[in-house]
Formats: sequence, structure tokens, C-alpha cells
Amino acid sequence: MTAPTTISEIKALLKSKNLAPLKNLGQNFLIDCNFLQKITQAGELTRKDLVLEVGPGLGGLTEQLLHHAGQVVAVEYDRGLFAVLKETLAEYPQLYLFNQDFLEFDLKQLVSINPAQNYKVIANLPYYITSPVVFKLLESRINWRLMVFLVQKEVALRMAAQPGGKDYGTLTVMLNFYGEVELLCTVPRSVFYPVPKVDSAVVKISPRRSGVDWELYSCLHQVVQAAFGQRRKTILNALTKFEPLLGGKVAIKELLIKLGIDPGQRGETIGVEQYTAMAQAIQKHRLEGA
Repeated sequence: MTAPTTISEIKALLKSKNLAPLKNLGQNFLIDCNFLQKITQAGELTRKDLVLEVGPGLGGLTEQLLHHAGQVVAVEYDRGLFAVLKETLAEYPQLYLFNQDFLEFDLKQLVSINPAQNYKVIANLPYYITSPVVFKLLESRINWRLMVFLVQKEVALRMAAQPGGKDYGTLTVMLNFYGEVELLCTVPRSVFYPVPKVDSAVVKISPRRSGVDWELYSCLHQVVQAAFGQRRKTILNALTKFEPLLGGKVAIKELLIKLGIDPGQRGETIGVEQYTAMAQAIQKHRLEGA
């Protein structure tokens, strides 16, 4: 038995199990084998890799991953779909299935499955938990080799946005600090069942080989959240929470000018490198004051 990948197969399987796609869980199943293959190929998989899949659904992508990776860890929240996956993909001993809310899933379990830590993430992420899932993966401090996400197009545009537009925000800055973000392709809504109201897109994230300075990451996240907390504020006014640390508003203004940032700029016009420079300056003040 294999995972269903056509509308007729999906409908028949769901009917036989007395199941239906749950809108509140964002269950839209990809039914185009070409896109399933494109997503899999984007992962550059080898038999040394362990792939983490969040929300495998009915297993169409999961089965593609199993053909190329060493192990696949699939975390499915829905009990009904979890039971289906156990049945349809029973022939794959390299599949590790977990019936759990991914946001509560202990990622340390990956180490016991693949001690070599050749970890990648490939997933069709439900819209309602996209940002929490992405931030959990980033902040796990696991050395991910690669991440490939199928997400709603508007989220993909936010991930890969450039400064100056409405799509540019906290998610953009943090992802681009973490690694290189590449928008691979758009996926039309017509290749999903049920058909969603919007198109999707595939995004590839390649972590920086030099690794991540996690203390700087934490500081940067604070700066960025302050900058985008109220988009109409200038960066000078947005950084009020740092006034006690940096010596007041005048000192912040002088620091911004020194870093080549106009204090009158708004958060969405400031690039990742400039945000990083701000975070480095704030981190330096903290260390000097410790």
C-alpha cells in the first residue's frame, strides 16, 4: 500500500476511514507528483540524511522523502491521519512516526535516530502555525543542513522580502540572519485538495556555514521586535526600551548615525546587516556593563 496522491485516491481513502480534511488544521493535500518531486529534489537528499517532516498529512511527500533519505521523522498532530500513515507507509522501517503537536515535540529525539546529525527539514507547513514552527526550528540550535518549506505564497514573500516593502518584517530579518533564503517556485492552489483560497510557494533556507552566534541572535530578535512592534514609529522612537542600557535617547541617536542609519527611518527600510550592527552594539554595551 502506498500514500494517495490523486483526488480520487485521497477521497476514497478518507471515506474508507470516515475522515475529512480539517479546515482548522489547514489540511490541504498536495496532489501534483511533479511538485512533490521538486520539493524533494530541493532538499538535496542523500542516504546519510535524516529528514524532519512537520504535518505529513496523508504521506504523499513523506513517501518521496523515504525514497531518498536515510531516515524520515514525521510528526502528525491529527490522530486519524496518523493511523492512516502507519498503515499506508508500514513497509518503510526508516520512517519514524510521532502523533504529537510539533510545538511540543522534543527535537532531541533526532539524535538517538541519527547520531551523525545530518539533519534537514522538508515540510508542507499549515498557515496557522508557520511562524511558530519556523522559529522553533531556528531556535532549537540544531545544526540543520537545509530547510525546504511549502508555505502560503504571502508567507514565502515575507520570508524572502527586501527592505522597503510591506512584506518585510521580523520573520524576514531573522531568517536572513540565520541563512540564505531562496524563493524556488510558486505552487498554484489548483494542485491541492481541498483547493485553498490562495497559492503557495516553495522556499529553501541554507544556514550559514559559519554557524550562528546565538547570543547575538537573541539580541537581534529583541531589536527587530521593537522595530516592527509599531511600524509607524521611527527606529529612534522604537528603541526606547534600550534607553537605560545605552544612556538615553540622545545616545541612541548618536549610535544610529555612527552605524550609518538615519534615526528617522522606519523599521521596514532597514536592512539585515544594519539590524545586525545595531544588535552587536547593544550586545557590546551589555558585556561592558556586566
